[in-house]
Amino acid sequence: MSEGRVLVWYSDGAASAVAAKLAVDKYGERCSVLKCDTTGDEHPDNLRFRRDVEAWMGRDVALIKSQKYSGIDDVFESARYMAGIAGARCTTELKKIPRRDYERDNDIHIFGYTLDEGHRIRRFEENTPELDCEWILRDNALDKADCLLRLNAAGIKLPAMYKLGFDHNNCIGCVKATSPFYWSRTRTLFPEVFARRVAQSRDLGVRLARVNGERVFLDEIPLDFSGDGPDGNIECGPFCEVQTSLSLKMVVDE
Repeated sequence: MSEGRVLVWYSDGAASAVAAKLAVDKYGERCSVLKCDTTGDEHPDNLRFRRDVEAWMGRDVALIKSQKYSGIDDVFESARYMAGIAGARCTTELKKIPRRDYERDNDIHIFGYTLDEGHRIRRFEENTPELDCEWILRDNALDKADCLLRLNAAGIKLPAMYKLGFDHNNCIGCVKATSPFYWSRTRTLFPEVFARRVAQSRDLGVRLARVNGERVFLDEIPLDFSGDGPDGNIECGPFCEVQTSLSLKMVVDE
């Protein structure tokens, strides 16, 4: 039986970039660096960051695309669903399904989980025992700060979303977000995207934000609400159903 492929799941973030560099150095041509493509809905500076990372590791990032949807707006408007207790429909359609279509049983999967994310690694292994994973950042004793240092040493600037105050480099106007801080920041910096999310969520009756513990429509967030606060847990990737499944299990168990 031939050796399995080595698949690095890249996300235009610092940790996944360093994981990809280490994996390419270790496995050479056996290694593929993959991104479930939502580029058109992300900040345009992500493309600059990706080109810098590709030059650094000497390997292009291969894009895996949905065969059904062109982007997140297409998902919302065609599927008539944005987000709920089971997660975000855009993640399922643009990341999970393309990933499942691509993977094989004997693949080795590499993610950007760092030394300081042991809890996430344990949770992932408990919920996906069928996957063969290599935790290349943990095994090289690299935490998030180390990843930033490595990129800095390579002369690679972080994606613009971080400089703009966001904690995550997701699509602009990520519907996983419930934080009013996140949405207030989006309203200020990306007013066209914010207006589109307002219209979409009103049309579908989805209260995306939470203010003082109460679900509200985006246009109900006070105009003087400060954007200086955390995004909340809006991790988004081709395997983030692990977190959703666990969260649902915890609700049922309680």
